[in-house]
Amino acid sequence: MRDAAKKLQNGQQEIEQKLADLKKLVTSLVNGGYVTDRSSKQFDQSYDEFNEGAKKTIEGLDGMGKFLESAADAFERADDELAKGLGK
Repeated sequence: MRDAAKKLQNGQQEIEQKLADLKKLVTSLVNGGYVTDRSSKQFDQSYDEFNEGAKKTIEGLDGMGKFLESAADAFERADDELAKGLGK
């Protein structure tokens, strides 16, 4: 469970980095390769909305990772208590 928690949290960081890289790409594109009066600006705005939504969605990975860590802690405590109850 702890391994899965760490993978979820690392995955969040990797996705956030990829989103940042893609945002730089889109910004560069609308500033230098795809420049129009309206559609490039609309594209940039649409991408910003997508990017913000994606960031909010992947923030859930950290919460899921923390939940798994808490669950692992609870299982460990329960196991310790059961072992104590058996006198071992």
